[in-house]
Amino acid sequence: MQLAGLVILAATIVWLTREHLLPTPEVGDEPRPPYRATPPPQPDDLTEVKGIGPVYASRLNGAGVMTFAGLAESDAAATAAAIDVPAEAVADWIEQAKAKLN
Repeated sequence: MQLAGLVILAATIVWLTREHLLPTPEVGDEPRPPYRATPPPQPDDLTEVKGIGPVYASRLNGAGVMTFAGLAESDAAATAAAIDVPAEAVADWIEQAKAKLN
C-alpha cells in the first residue's frame, strides 16, 4: 500500500514539473510555406507539338515551361536561348501551342 502511494506521489511530482524537465522546443524563424489553394497544373505532353521530342520537352520543362499555355505565353527569343534551340523553331512551337488551346 505504501509502495503504491510512493509511486503515485512520484508520478504526480513528475507530471507537475514536466515543463521544467523537458526541453522547450525551439521555434525557427523560417516562414511557413505558403498554403496552396489549388494544386499545381499538371504538365502537358509537349511532344504533341510538331518538332518537340522528348529531349526538347525535357529542356522546356527544365526552363519552367510545362504546359501548352506556358509555351503559348512564353517569349520565343528567351525560351530559345534558355533551351539552346533556334528562335524560329520556338516561335513555331508557340503558334502550335496557341492553336491547341483554341
